[in-house]
Amino acid sequence: MVFFLILLNLVFFLTTLLSGGFSINILLRLGAKYGPLIVSGEWQRLLLCMFLHGSIWHLFFNMYALYNLGRLAEGVYGAKKFFIIYIITGMGGSLLSLVMNYANVSVGASGAIFGLAGALFASGLKYRNTSLNRMAINLLPFILINLLFGFVTPVVDNGAHIGGLISGMLLGYLVSPGESWSSWKRKAEEILQWVMMIFIAVSVVTFFIPNGFRGRTSLDSVIVFHNQMQGYIESAQNGSLPPMNRLESLKAPDREAQSIKNKFLEYTSSRVKNDAYLQEIVNDFMEWRKNILKKYEGLIYEKDS
Repeated sequence: MVFFLILLNLVFFLTTLLSGGFSINILLRLGAKYGPLIVSGEWQRLLLCMFLHGSIWHLFFNMYALYNLGRLAEGVYGAKKFFIIYIITGMGGSLLSLVMNYANVSVGASGAIFGLAGALFASGLKYRNTSLNRMAINLLPFILINLLFGFVTPVVDNGAHIGGLISGMLLGYLVSPGESWSSWKRKAEEILQWVMMIFIAVSVVTFFIPNGFRGRTSLDSVIVFHNQMQGYIESAQNGSLPPMNRLESLKAPDREAQSIKNKFLEYTSSRVKNDAYLQEIVNDFMEWRKNILKKYEGLIYEKDS
């Protein structure tokens, strides 16, 4: 199961490379954690961000930690429990990151990795005078050093680390090591593992399929549409209309923008220019603009005049 998770991270990494690199815009399109987009309905980001990374070194260090901690955790809990702990604690990290760093873009597997460390540490505290207890003592420097590094390094999302650690410790205390003896527990673990697998598949499908596997709206396309449409509207207010071919080729990033574009095309092609209709287009554009500034809070700033 460790190698399956590493492979999944590598698939997302290659997708990032093929999509154009590690810019914030690309990471947002592929599912990075970003509070305003999550609360607007893109819940899949809480899961997808766990498999995205911001650079090859980010991926390397997280996969190195996953390989080492993952093998320990899988050996202690078994493949099913290990996988369940990894996904739940990763999302626990995403949720606390959402609270602590709402307007920050965040990616990486470190929340889930801290979750594994937390689960092993809690098991070691629970089962004293065992090898698990010695393992917990050995893990303590790793946990403390990485938490301290997160507090002194602004680019590190310590909210994800702390969220993963807390949820991992909770699961480590509740979940018994080794394979379950009861047949109903083994069946429940198998069902929960498949639920997690299906949840990952559903998250990927519902996030990418509606957009033809292109990911979410490009931040660049939002900015381009805004700037060009704003210029066209200002020209129309001054009595000068843009060429139809330029207006028709302007790509609308969402349904509201497409509606504004269609209305402006209708206004431009009309022989009689209706000032009230132009004002309606202006009002729609300003409402769309306000919503975009709110949606991409912290990424798009309104220019001072």
